[in-house]
Amino acid sequence: MQVAETPSNEASRLDALYKYAVLDTEDETVFDELTKLASEICDTPIALISLIDPDRQWFKSRVGLDAKETSRDIAFCAHAINQDEVFEIQDTHKDERFKDNPLVTSNPHIRFYAGAPLISPDGYAIGTICAISDKPKKLSAHQLKALKILSREVISQLELRLKICELQKANDRKTEFLSSLSHELRTPLHSIVSLSQLMLKDSDSNMSKDNTSYLKHIDFSGKRLLELVNSILDICKIEEGSFELSERIINVKEFFFNIEGVISSLAKEKMIDVNFRLAANSINSIRIDDSRLSQIILNLVSNSIKFSDVKQSVNLDVVLSESKIIIAVKDNGIGISEQDIHLLFNKFQRVGNNNATEGSGLGLMITKSLVELMNGDIKLVSELHKGTLVKVNIPLNIVEDDEQPANTTLLVKSFDPNIRVLVVEDNEINQEVARAVFGSINLKIDIACTGGEGVKYAKDNKYDIVFMDLNLPDFDGYEASERIIKSNPNQNIVALTADVFAKQNSKLVQSGIKNILYKPFDIKDLLDILNEYCPLK
Repeated sequence: MQVAETPSNEASRLDALYKYAVLDTEDETVFDELTKLASEICDTPIALISLIDPDRQWFKSRVGLDAKETSRDIAFCAHAINQDEVFEIQDTHKDERFKDNPLVTSNPHIRFYAGAPLISPDGYAIGTICAISDKPKKLSAHQLKALKILSREVISQLELRLKICELQKANDRKTEFLSSLSHELRTPLHSIVSLSQLMLKDSDSNMSKDNTSYLKHIDFSGKRLLELVNSILDICKIEEGSFELSERIINVKEFFFNIEGVISSLAKEKMIDVNFRLAANSINSIRIDDSRLSQIILNLVSNSIKFSDVKQSVNLDVVLSESKIIIAVKDNGIGISEQDIHLLFNKFQRVGNNNATEGSGLGLMITKSLVELMNGDIKLVSELHKGTLVKVNIPLNIVEDDEQPANTTLLVKSFDPNIRVLVVEDNEINQEVARAVFGSINLKIDIACTGGEGVKYAKDNKYDIVFMDLNLPDFDGYEASERIIKSNPNQNIVALTADVFAKQNSKLVQSGIKNILYKPFDIKDLLDILNEYCPLK
């Protein structure tokens, strides 16, 4: 038996092989189909995709053979990688190099072998696709050509597999970056928005009229910045396919009453008349993501208000039928030229001469993406200096009268006022925010500054609910939660985080965290959580 010579470029060849990260991976249909095709084309009972590492040949795919690998010393494929063309042995019994090879003298009793080297794009032979029989044989020119084509297809699939892995790694890095960005941007905004709202609600404030005005400016600017940050993060989540809809049953009249209130407030600032008409056709409740439906309507109406002159009017018509909801927003504003209309739904795209108007150019793209996520469509018709009409159609799920709608107004407090609350938060400003926010609903809280402190507090005291920051200085909130749950499996833990990508973290489920409250949050969201996990008995 003759052992194959080691290629002179062995180190580089192995680097080319390892680059694909394919050794010892699970079977994959795309490679199995190529192996079956090789077996059928060459009319052999055995076909393999064999990869040669320093000590063995490992089979990524195999037909007619149970073994997953053999020693490189006895591998026919170790010879084939030294060839440029198909390496064919028509009868091993007549070939001095192979007649006493263990693979010839015992199972699988190889008499015929043909292997086409798998040549990487940089010219290294990393293995073969081969056809094997226990009978002597000679391939036709057609079969030899087909085997070479299959070898190139194997490399193409390995390259595709590599690119997919690289894209996944890049996407993971992007998500990690956005997660960090979300935390870094939304954490200070949580302080700004929460504290300014609390101060503005304080009717007993001794602030001067000027200071109150300044505070309103701070509150407005904080909310504007938060809207921009949320828009950018929404776009990123939509692009990577991680954006999720959350449907629930809502009361139609109550929902649109709240929408009308928000719209009136938006229009009042610019002295715009908004004519709102709702045709519900006796439909009382629908199942939909009401948060995203609100976002769609408010984006469209605020856009019309933004690009309308003082004392102009905007029409909002909403029609509900058994199968869909139709939303039409029409204004008499500056309009859009025909050549610019196709640019409207592009990311960060602002069209026309509207530099005097604030905006990031994200609203319409997000609106279109949300409509499409809800299986709807959006159409826009506009004429320069005449106005714009935007029409949205979204499929609708009508619910039975006995199904209870969610409350879309601010919830009243229905949690136990005597509950004990632990907040694990390392940021000193956010600790003050937490005290102020919980204090506004007459709840005192304990605060732990690290994950370790949080675990100790939860072990030494009985808390009805724990609000857990996820970014902590010693170990993260996932690990802290997992440790708490080990000691007390029934502990209610809610993540309190500025990271809007936290839901995608695989550690969330295993940590025992039951829900997420994103900073900055509305009091309504906090009440929702408290009412659910700490109900008044």
